[in-house]
Amino acid sequence: MIISDEELMERCNKGDMAAFELIVLRYKDAVFNFAYHFLIDYHRAQDISQEAFLRVLKNAGKYKSRDYFKTWLYRIVTNLCKNELRDRKRHKTLSLEDSILEIEKFSFSSYDSPEENYEKREMTKLVKDAIKSLPEDQQIAIVLREYEDLNYEEIALVLNCSMSAVKSKIHRARQCIKRILLNKEVFYSDL
Repeated sequence: MIISDEELMERCNKGDMAAFELIVLRYKDAVFNFAYHFLIDYHRAQDISQEAFLRVLKNAGKYKSRDYFKTWLYRIVTNLCKNELRDRKRHKTLSLEDSILEIEKFSFSSYDSPEENYEKREMTKLVKDAIKSLPEDQQIAIVLREYEDLNYEEIALVLNCSMSAVKSKIHRARQCIKRILLNKEVFYSDL
């Protein structure tokens, strides 16, 4: 029998560390992936993931079972990522190590030629750069939709706005990304 997230959170609130460990196991990859796609920084995404789960544990008593746990968790991660981006703007730094890790993490197909792999890597970089140029709420909405596969309702709960606002944010984000890529003479048909 699978225990619901809500029941696990009730157990966490009572000090059950095994329940907390199950929550972490269920969501650690999704939380890391979201933070990574949003921040494009492997080490900071790891830090944000750990901080998010610490906040889940610390705030287990504040969690209300009427809330959908997944969106509550993404709201925590979103706020941590927003704070990270604000801190970055104050202390602008570029890490060569992070750029190298980004290139190394790119998965190549053994069936593709070196030229095709290069084109894929360049396209990935262009799309990520285009996403980074979006306003913060559009970045969050498009990353949650395209990389984390959340539906509009879940994204609305994370962003604390209406579904129509989410649809609008995602539509504007896609249009902006297409415009940026077309200006660079690239067309990304999946958006």
